[in-house]
Amino acid sequence: MKRNFGFTLVLSIFLFSCGQNKNSPTDTTTSGSIHIVADDAYKPVVDAEIHVFEALYRNVHIHVKYETEDSVFKDLLSSDTIRLAVVSRKLTKDEEDYFHSKTYYPEQTKVATDAMALIVNNTNADSLLTLDKVKAIFSGQDSTWDLVNIKSKLGKIAVVFDHENSSNSRYIKDSINHGKNFPAYCFAVKGNTQVIDYVSKNPNAIGIISVNWISDNYDSTVMRFLNQVKVVGISHKESTNINDFYQPYQAYLKMNEYPLCRNMYTIKREARVGLGSGFIAFITGEKGQRIILRAGLLPATVPTEIIKY
Repeated sequence: MKRNFGFTLVLSIFLFSCGQNKNSPTDTTTSGSIHIVADDAYKPVVDAEIHVFEALYRNVHIHVKYETEDSVFKDLLSSDTIRLAVVSRKLTKDEEDYFHSKTYYPEQTKVATDAMALIVNNTNADSLLTLDKVKAIFSGQDSTWDLVNIKSKLGKIAVVFDHENSSNSRYIKDSINHGKNFPAYCFAVKGNTQVIDYVSKNPNAIGIISVNWISDNYDSTVMRFLNQVKVVGISHKESTNINDFYQPYQAYLKMNEYPLCRNMYTIKREARVGLGSGFIAFITGEKGQRIILRAGLLPATVPTEIIKY
């Protein structure tokens, strides 16, 4: 009897094991491994979120690939291994329809308000621009500096983006140029650090980066960047009063005084509650939102009191 019972038990375990789907997910909200993609514009803040999340949950491994915006969405749409994306826009109607045709219903969550920072060379005295001037620069209507004493010294403005087809260039093209192409003096390099480097070496340049690259005062890399360039203040109106010009910092994002703002989103495509869900819960929770605050972005889900200096 005991022999039969033992044989039955072993057989049951064998049959149960054989019946398991080898491709079934093994991760939970706080353990396992996943692959995600993120807009390269958000590398500093995403790196910080992953670092703390993995420190809190030792059995978690998040493999992140940083890409331009167009590549992020291509991977999100085409790769079954990608479970989550961190981006600056929601899915388009066509993208949503594609997912729905595959019986996927991605969850899109706003996690922060971001700002486009304009940076100039430290030797450039013209670091206060009106919004009309900014629009004229990007549209090609005005490619010279305003201050009379530096026009001849600096020559034409050179506008530098992080990548071709980046979220930064797409944002400026959509919100400032209303879909029109950039003039010839606008060009792209290969990353946000290269934007900062180019501007630091070229007095006539303006660079466009996400504010999280220059906002964490506890980061030695950020402090080095800030020593190399100046952050432009922008005014909604013509003014000679310095108090009418606002830089892309949290107080001015919260009060809608800085004009070049956008949202930061996570898009989750996993069809169950797994590690992607756990990571989003962390980002939108108190610890994750504090990381966003420290990175210079405005938290979306945790009430925050910002002091205006």
